[in-house]
Amino acid sequence: MLEVKNLNVSFKKQKVLDDFNLNIDNGEILGLLGKNGAGKTTFFESLFQNVKFSGEISWKNKHLKREQISYLETENYFYPYITGKEYLSYFSESKNLKKSELIEKFKLPLGKFVQDYSSGMKKKLALIGMLLLDKPINILDEPFNGVDFEGVHILYDIIRNLKSENKIVIVSSHIIETLFHTCDKIAILQNGKIEKIYEKAEYEQLKNFKF
Repeated sequence: MLEVKNLNVSFKKQKVLDDFNLNIDNGEILGLLGKNGAGKTTFFESLFQNVKFSGEISWKNKHLKREQISYLETENYFYPYITGKEYLSYFSESKNLKKSELIEKFKLPLGKFVQDYSSGMKKKLALIGMLLLDKPINILDEPFNGVDFEGVHILYDIIRNLKSENKIVIVSSHIIETLFHTCDKIAILQNGKIEKIYEKAEYEQLKNFKF
């Protein structure tokens, strides 16, 4: 289980996360909903230990380490003049995933410079790299942004596969239907803390959620 207890983050005396608490079981897919500025990315950055925070974050009753997480950020950055093939050469095949199978799924022009990719293609390339890291905790910050219809359905399959491997997946999305399709629970982040967690049977209540 991933446990977050009394997480607090402030920037220039403005509190972004305020005694934030959350538990996520292994093999669970959690959706995270919140308005812009609610603190979703700050929470992800805290998990990934990119920002200073107070509180406790643990996994399996031990302090969570950065190397236990893979993190797909909203915006993906690549070195200039690097091809897709060169980028993926930095990643080894995991025991669960073959690089060739992922490449075949997304059909990317790996011989071209990444800087010439569309935003959706960059997202797919970054996702392949993230999956090859094969970590127990996976953060997907707006993974569906800019991805075409076929890519969305491939993402659905990938997320479900991560669940079948008993991994934790945390997904944020402004396309609420994508969370309905993938998540076991959906948490609402407001005022710096989790206000409510909805079970699948309650998703109908979220159809009018305003971002």
